[in-house]
Amino acid sequence: MSFRDIKGQDSAVNFLKRAVENDRAAHAYIFTGPAGVGKSLTAVNFAKLLNCSSESGEKPCDECSSCRKIGASNHPDVFLLKPEKEGSSIGIGRVREVIKNIGLKPYEAKKKVYIIDGAASLTEEAQNALLKTLEEPPSDSVIIFIAESIGDLFPTIESRSQVLKFYPLKVDDISLVLRKVYKLDADRALFLSRLANGSPALALKLNEEKFFERRSAVLKGLVDGSFFDSDFEGLTRPIVRSYLDMMLAWYRDILIAKAAAGHCGLLLVNADKSDIIEKEAGRLDFRILDDIIRQIMLTGSFLEQNVNLKLAMSVLGANICTK
Repeated sequence: MSFRDIKGQDSAVNFLKRAVENDRAAHAYIFTGPAGVGKSLTAVNFAKLLNCSSESGEKPCDECSSCRKIGASNHPDVFLLKPEKEGSSIGIGRVREVIKNIGLKPYEAKKKVYIIDGAASLTEEAQNALLKTLEEPPSDSVIIFIAESIGDLFPTIESRSQVLKFYPLKVDDISLVLRKVYKLDADRALFLSRLANGSPALALKLNEEKFFERRSAVLKGLVDGSFFDSDFEGLTRPIVRSYLDMMLAWYRDILIAKAAAGHCGLLLVNADKSDIIEKEAGRLDFRILDDIIRQIMLTGSFLEQNVNLKLAMSVLGANICTK
């Protein structure tokens, strides 16, 4: 995939292109923004751009030896550092390997590129170790930190890096990616795009995780009142989060339908359930809907505090089922 495949991040992409055209690439960058909006893809294509050997035409060309090697993750001068598994950290040992390597001359590249994906997982010791390199950066190397929040990194790292912000994508942009790149049908692409919170990666994840079957069961349970009959034993945090996201989208749709009085088709996430949504909108008043939405959002905030998942869902059920 190339810069052409990165949707909704024209500002960041054009900034990087101008930096290379003017020979003003920084020695360190922080790509910050929501997960799954193109930060990692942009970093890989920036590495291509820095090292593309094409003599004419658009760069990166995706055809020269350098571009092909970087795209296939086998270029000797482009390195990816990320947590070895979900929830793990990037420790001082792995960062020392980077620091040792960064002092060596490139094998074949114009610029060695180090992409630290999931920079929030860098330990304090690891971040401190990187500061010396950022204070005295080699001229032939570029470090790219990828983080969801600028606050994930030390202020001293931020001050020594060029910060580029990435933003959630519009629904139409995500839908286009899903249809053109991943060949999803239009209805499925649009639905996933509306649920994705601006993230194509989340849309693809939902498409792969039997999401539609789970969604049907959740919505049926919310309508007939049986959803909270389960004891929610053995739930994982991602599953609970997906339940809450589905519930939030459902009650948001009902609120929109009630406010729009029959003119809300394009605004609904669950547009294929519009007839049921209209009925629920007639049954529930604004005060109740507002309270239900706030209860779901509150439960979502509890998930970040390592609460007992079964208890959290039971409390939510007790609060919602009294409405």
